[in-house]
Amino acid sequence: MNPRLVVLDASFGEIGIESEAAAAYSVSIEDAGGVSGQAVVQAAGTADGILVQYGQITREIIEQCPSWRVIGRYGVGVDNVDLDAATEHGIAVINVPDYCVEEVATHAAALLLAAWRKLAQSRELIENGRWGDWKALQPIAPMSSSTLGLVGIGRIGGEVIRLLRPFFGRVISFDPVQDPPAGVQAATLDEVFTEADAISLHCPLTAETRDLVNAERLDSMKPGALLVNVSRGPLVDTVALNEALRSGTIAGAALDVLPQEPPDASDPLLTAPNLLLTNHSAWYSEVSLARLRQLLAQRCCDALAGEPVPTVVNARDLAARVAG
Repeated sequence: MNPRLVVLDASFGEIGIESEAAAAYSVSIEDAGGVSGQAVVQAAGTADGILVQYGQITREIIEQCPSWRVIGRYGVGVDNVDLDAATEHGIAVINVPDYCVEEVATHAAALLLAAWRKLAQSRELIENGRWGDWKALQPIAPMSSSTLGLVGIGRIGGEVIRLLRPFFGRVISFDPVQDPPAGVQAATLDEVFTEADAISLHCPLTAETRDLVNAERLDSMKPGALLVNVSRGPLVDTVALNEALRSGTIAGAALDVLPQEPPDASDPLLTAPNLLLTNHSAWYSEVSLARLRQLLAQRCCDALAGEPVPTVVNARDLAARVAG
């Protein structure tokens, strides 16, 4: 019998791209139609693996699906999958961190530039009949005498540096494992927050990075500084951010991600001043959408066939489990 993968909850409306990619491996793909929770076991409990976008794949679910050999996550982050449980059961967890590097980096740069030049505020002045009231936009500093700071300089962070370095007089970065490129100064995390005039976050969501930007860190930023987040929503304590924006602790923020998506309509952050917000769309282009679906299906099929896969998130722990 051919291996079988089940798409649990992808938001794409059909699975044609995945099916075409899997056909080359003689792997069948089924669409479970958006199941979650315990229904995952009923829909995919006897499959060889799953492809999941938003659903929580818990230890309880994994333990009821002993035939699983692979869990594919549509996207970069895998915080909705219990990695420890997957590893204990010998399941490869695969993501696609390389499908939208250009798109996310471009979006981060666009958010930063728009927030820096106060484009949304300018539009609001025009709509309110205040065309000549440029003083309402004060202050705006020149970028050439300002410092850009990055937290995380992997694929996307590195591309953001390439795009924005010509604008800034100085670029500093913090990354616990990656050395900065030429022309970028390595800094501690605290130095990034205290010295940068604009900070862009490019790191995964882990226990250590959750609420990385909290009230204390916001208080340490320059009063005129901007915060940009296109990574994971829970990196930022949005209650603290709301307070910082309303009090003027920082000059502004530009976010593509939030801890809760979509946000509750009553969330006070939505009406905070000097906040530029987009709807978790930084990843998107027509090309990146197709690339995400094709690469994830191919990589899951490669894993089922015993072929090497470059983005097995728990590869090291799986190897240690086999060795020991």
